[in-house]
Amino acid sequence: MFGWTSKKGFGGKSRRPVEATPMARLQGAGCGLVEGTLVATDHGWVPIETVEAGERILTFDGGMQQCVAMIRDQIWSGPSCPDELWPLRVKRDTIGNRHDMLVMPAQGVLIESDTVTDAFGDPFAVIPGAALEVLQGVTRQEPRASVELFMPVFGEDQMVFADNGALLFCQTHWGLAAGILPRYGVAGNYNMLPLDLAKRVLAKGDFGEILDYSVAVF
Repeated sequence: MFGWTSKKGFGGKSRRPVEATPMARLQGAGCGLVEGTLVATDHGWVPIETVEAGERILTFDGGMQQCVAMIRDQIWSGPSCPDELWPLRVKRDTIGNRHDMLVMPAQGVLIESDTVTDAFGDPFAVIPGAALEVLQGVTRQEPRASVELFMPVFGEDQMVFADNGALLFCQTHWGLAAGILPRYGVAGNYNMLPLDLAKRVLAKGDFGEILDYSVAVF
């Protein structure tokens, strides 16, 4: 089971990476979790590339949720990656992340802001990762050709805990590449802000980390 603890977090042991089941590849999608990103599972904090379909990952709204498929991608397949697809290196503690982490420019990130509200009136907003570039300590990083992306698919849209307290948007439509339809036909739990609006929200400085505590998995 899982629970909430203080900022000490959980020292889960990483497992040996496993080969994912071959699935459709989405070249240059600009979203997904970069290899090495830590997610909370029944086994503790593990790199996303070690998670297989059928395992459970901790989510913001649904607790532990089963990953029904894992889509693999590459940041870029050509000789040089276009600047707009370079991932962003996000300094630790910027979005609740314990360590520096890489976030793709089209990857949704959940933030808390009084400027905007979600469909339920809560002060949450999903922003594209590229908007984080307006923050101090966030820079673009040219990727190596071998860097892979991983897209966990769930029955519904989910926000997945990453590297302690960051929350990354995992969209059900990612599963279409593997022939998996969203459970309710059309996924719409979250809507992402346009890039320009997201940058303005962050530039105003009225957002905060989603959580002031860490995730522990037992």
